[in-house]
Parts: sequence; structure tokens; C-alpha cells
Amino acid sequence: MSLLDKSKRPMHLGPYPLEKIKRVEEPTTLIIDDEVKRVPKRADGFERARLGDFGERQKKRRERSGGARGSGNMRPAPLIGAFRDTLLYLSKKQDGDANPDKAPISDDLQTRADNIKSLCYFLGADQAGICEAKPYVWYSHDKDGEPIEPYHKNAIVILIDHGYGNSEGTVGDDWNPSPMFSYMRGVEICNIVSTYIRNLGYSARSHSSVDSDVLQVPLVLAAGLGEMSRIGELVLNPFLGPRFKCAVITTDMDLAPDKPIDFGLQDFCEKCQKCARECPVGAIPYGPKVMYNGYETWKQDVANCTSYRVTNTKGHGCGRCLVVCPWNKGSLLTHRIARWAAINLPWSRRALIWLDDKLKFGDQNPVKKWWFDLEVDEGKIIPAKSTSDREINPTKKKPPKHKVALYTTDMLPTAEMKDAIWPYDRQAGFDVTENMETPEAARARVGK
Repeated sequence: MSLLDKSKRPMHLGPYPLEKIKRVEEPTTLIIDDEVKRVPKRADGFERARLGDFGERQKKRRERSGGARGSGNMRPAPLIGAFRDTLLYLSKKQDGDANPDKAPISDDLQTRADNIKSLCYFLGADQAGICEAKPYVWYSHDKDGEPIEPYHKNAIVILIDHGYGNSEGTVGDDWNPSPMFSYMRGVEICNIVSTYIRNLGYSARSHSSVDSDVLQVPLVLAAGLGEMSRIGELVLNPFLGPRFKCAVITTDMDLAPDKPIDFGLQDFCEKCQKCARECPVGAIPYGPKVMYNGYETWKQDVANCTSYRVTNTKGHGCGRCLVVCPWNKGSLLTHRIARWAAINLPWSRRALIWLDDKLKFGDQNPVKKWWFDLEVDEGKIIPAKSTSDREINPTKKKPPKHKVALYTTDMLPTAEMKDAIWPYDRQAGFDVTENMETPEAARARVGK
């Protein structure tokens, strides 16, 4: 961004030249709207861990990390706990009543959208986009099992960068606190924006990582902030890569939507398997995309991924895939050149993937590590008993029998199972994986 003349740059465009990325009418991955089934919050991976679906060890660790509703005393690390306490406080301010009188603002939908985006950027968002909040992005039921009826038609989506410096200093599954900070900043910004919209006389609600009525990944995709990636449950941005957290505002205010983008990521991720290779528990597939619940994706093994994230004893959670991704780059000239080539020169992508490993991107830069490795044990803050210090492994080969277990929506817990354990059948997950529909077959079936 340093090459942009910011003095001549309109505020609503933000700090990154997203306007230079190709816009398309439909996302680059297939979504068959009427085949996407809504799911209850009870089916969320972290909620399943909290309730014991993945085992007693996972349940205890989730409770210890503050994952249980009403908990707030135990934290795995003091700084992460400080961020989370603030996040939990802010999450109580996500909704409110709209002003009964409409403010005298422009009726032009693009002017309104530009105003909202400018506010998001003024408050510190790194990227912002607007899209329709289609019915399938809404959870079907809340954590108490009560039905959720979609109540807003539009969504404003923001991304908060973890910071490339923080990303350089971590291996992804150590005690790096930046992901929780991004969650906290996201709800802070969204609360201000949603309150502003309500002051203008329109209904609006924030959706944070701890209290969301919507699935945020499809909204990031629809708002033109990225493409689906091999990491699976993650939309990757051309400038931030996967190095961000998102937050959402839904509203009944009419706004001009953004179109999805295409920067060549489907081809890039097809060629690159670095996140799958470096995943500590093999939860990311090496193979092709599948159709899952009506949409095209490299579907991750959610049970494996979530179990590791909540039981990791060498750090807080896991973001290993985010750190090692070749798109996780800063704003150095060399980074910008590589990014431009990855977007505009398809023939260069294999070479860029090779060079990323050759230059050992994904290894920790100890100069950038600034946080203390501390954890909470029996109510006391102690030096971390262990800290993950892994390095990338470019010579590691794909396991000959690598498989992920996938669980279709009919295998997930229902809303009524809010207090009971719903154990998962891993062998059934392997069996399902063998019979997933291919995107090519789905396109032929629906004529797309």
C-alpha cells in the first residue's frame, strides 16, 4: 500500500487496493442456494467440544479456556484472557432499538454504502464489504434451541488483520494472542457501526465470534472479500491471505452490495498443499474439492481440527495453516511483486509455491516475538509448561492413505440436543467422504 497516494484515495476504498481485483457475478466456488441446509448453533465445532461430543478431555479444556457460557474465571493465558473478557463485555452490547425517526440521509444506495465503509475504515477495519444476507447464512436455532428467523436482508462484513509482524513471530499453535485481539476489535467496531445505523432509524445488529446468529464465512465470500481456500472453513483475502478475523453487522438498511472477487485462488490452492502438509493433525485435505451441504469446498475434518484447537497444551488454539499459507505476506516490495504474479500470471504459481518453501516462509522469526509464554494453572499464572516451536517441513510427502472424516448435516447434532452429548462416528465420516459428490457432477446436474 505504500505506493498508493493516500491523499487522493477516497476513504471508502480503505487501505488496500481491493478495487483492482477482478469482480465476478458469482463466487468462484459453486453454491446451490436451495440445497444449502441451515444448521443450529449446537452443530458448531466449539459448541460440540463444550458439550462433550468430542470427549471429556476436550470438554474440560474448552471449559478451562472460557468456552462455557457463564464461565470467565479460568483462562489458558493472561493476555488472551484479558482480550476475551473485553470481548465478552462488548458482546452484551450487540443489539438495541432503532430510532423511530429516519435520519435525512441520501437515498442513493452507493452513497450509503460508501458512508458505512468509510466509518468502518475510520474505526480501524482493514477491509469492508457489503452483501445480501441470504437465508442459508443464518443459523436455524440458537444455543438454547430456539428457532432463528432471518431478520435482516443485508450484511456488512469487516476483516481485522492479525498483523504480519505478529504472524511472523508465531508458529501458529503457540501462545500468540493476536487472533483473540482481532475478535475483540471486530465486535468493538461492529457495535459502533450498528449503533450508528440504529441512530439513523434502521434496525441493525452486530455478530461477533461469541454471539452470532449468522455463519460468517459465506458472508465474507459474498461480500467480495476473498475466495474459498484449501484451508476449508476459511475465505482467503488477496492482501491479508488467511491472516484475519471477521465480524458482521446485519441490517434492514438498503445498501449497494459488492460483487464477489476472482484472483485465481482456486487454481493456486489446487496446486498448493502447504496447509494440508503442515496441519498438526491432518485435518486439511490434500485432494480435490467436494460438494458439502450444497456448496463447493475443500472440506476440513472439523472434529480433528476442533479437538486439537481446544486441547493443545503447547499454546492457545491453533492457526498453523494461517501462518504457513503462501498468501500470508506483508507489504514489502518483494511481497507485492509475488502477490501480483500469483494473481496475474497463472504459470508462475508453482514456482511461487516452491519459492515460498525455499525461503522458509512459515518458520518463526524470533525477532518478532514479543509476548510472554504464560498459562493459567490451578488459578495461578505460571510459565508455559511447553510451547510449540515447529518448523515447516518441505520434504514431507503426502501420506499414501491420508483421509479426512466428513460429517454431513444429517450427522450433526440437532437443536434439541442442547444438553445431551451427540458422539460422532469417525468411521461413518470416512465412509461419507468416499461418496461425496464432485463439483463437476453438481454443475452438470444443475446446469451451471
